[in-house]
Amino acid sequence: MTNEDALQWEARWARPAAVSAFLAGVLLLAGTFLLQSIFEDRKRLEGLPDFLVSVDASPGKLIGSQALLAASALFLIPVFFYLFSAIMHRTPLPRWFVWLVLIGPVFYAVSLVIGSIDRVDVAHQFVDRTATFGDCPGYFGKAGDECAKDLLAKDVSPISVGLSLAGSVATAFLFVMLPLRARRAGLLSQFMGILGVIAGALMVLRLMPLVPEVIQAFWLGAIGALYLGNWPGGRGPAWETGEPDPWPSAAQRRGQLPEDDAESAPTEPAEPEPTPQRPSSRKRRRKQR
Repeated sequence: MTNEDALQWEARWARPAAVSAFLAGVLLLAGTFLLQSIFEDRKRLEGLPDFLVSVDASPGKLIGSQALLAASALFLIPVFFYLFSAIMHRTPLPRWFVWLVLIGPVFYAVSLVIGSIDRVDVAHQFVDRTATFGDCPGYFGKAGDECAKDLLAKDVSPISVGLSLAGSVATAFLFVMLPLRARRAGLLSQFMGILGVIAGALMVLRLMPLVPEVIQAFWLGAIGALYLGNWPGGRGPAWETGEPDPWPSAAQRRGQLPEDDAESAPTEPAEPEPTPQRPSSRKRRRKQR
């Protein structure tokens, strides 16, 4: 593919990729907030029993929230594929990366749907065994928490666990590696590259609730605006030239430091240093006489 063909392809598919980025961010936030609305924060209940009782009370909310998150994951495919193609045209990237772009989000989306069905089943068992059969001593305290953990350990599908692990790790890897490679190719600023790395790391670590989803949604909205060319100060020159031109710094954008200052400035030839004249020897002076 020639440089002109690649730039035409990017211009043709920029809008669909941007729309996918916006939809992925909106669906991610919608699914996350719908999931948070399930919790009723019942007193004297530990976190896990409270979650299972809440899911049993409104299973449709859990399935709906996971369906929204799964749709968000699927919309990541056009976003990542567009960025992957733009990087490949400017800098070398392993060919197998494209399979990770296509398969990773699919695995993650399928695991979310299967996992939600498993959670609804476990929640029903927890409430049923506690209220009807008495297998669990109750909802409250450590006894209820241990019973909920036992049910989850026994009834979770290994297929769901495997798909969730493979899909989440692959998707997080894409959030980390593609922004880093795009930054080297001049397609992303340093801020966008670092933000993508943070989003991918938090997707796996889950150190704080809601924070990973908010950061991912912000990054997706920003990358969508970048695809459309609506970026503060304009996009990097690599988007226009098709070459791995570095993203200009803030000082270069303000005109304080030209991009090719050292190369474009005319160089004046350096004046040779004056050489000290040596005094003529006595023999030479005698010959002159």
